[in-house]
Amino acid sequence: MSARAKRGVTLLEVLVSVTILAMIGTMIYASFDQTAKMRERLTTRQEHDHQARVALARITRDLRAAFLSLHTNQNTQLAAAQTVFKGAASLGQASLDMTTFTHRRLRSGTHEGDACEVGYRVEERRGPTPDGRRVLDLLRRESPRIDADPLRGGVVDVLMTDVKAFEVAYWDEPADRWSDTWDTQSGTGQPGRLPLRVRVTLTVEEGPRREERRYSTETPVMMTRPLTFGLPIY
Repeated sequence: MSARAKRGVTLLEVLVSVTILAMIGTMIYASFDQTAKMRERLTTRQEHDHQARVALARITRDLRAAFLSLHTNQNTQLAAAQTVFKGAASLGQASLDMTTFTHRRLRSGTHEGDACEVGYRVEERRGPTPDGRRVLDLLRRESPRIDADPLRGGVVDVLMTDVKAFEVAYWDEPADRWSDTWDTQSGTGQPGRLPLRVRVTLTVEEGPRREERRYSTETPVMMTRPLTFGLPIY
């Protein structure tokens, strides 16, 4: 054997080998770390896409079946039920309350029909939030019975999380323009009629850079005039 073979591995060769292994390990870790972050971003995006599709489908279903009615309770001792369609906007956030034929009875024997009160609005989440930041959620309110105050009451559920903006626009056919408000209860609003079309836009933030993604849909309202069937004809 030569003298070099008998000598073995030098300290310099060990250091070079360790350095190369450390560089390879760092590259492998960086690759796995980047893959994990990409997977997390894609998972978050898929969750937002799913929530947005469900939310827009639910809002569209309620809007298509929205209605007004001229029927009132003939018993003067009881409060008359009121139908309404009211959309407002404040600080870039819309709110929408309406009466619609989209209620589903989940239990047999309940004294409930298809008509119900529905409301949508954005509110700040209560309690601790991720990173201590302000988080907004889109809420849906539903009351299975239409009463004298169709803007309140019922059960509130979270329809979508991490919402930055909720925008609703209403097509006013006589005025030939889009409006961000609608009020069938006000004489200066749009009494006795519903918008021909409604456009809904949801904006969410995702990722460490809080990038914005927008989801939008537009739907017609099927019954734009109040229901009058069964009323006396004069």
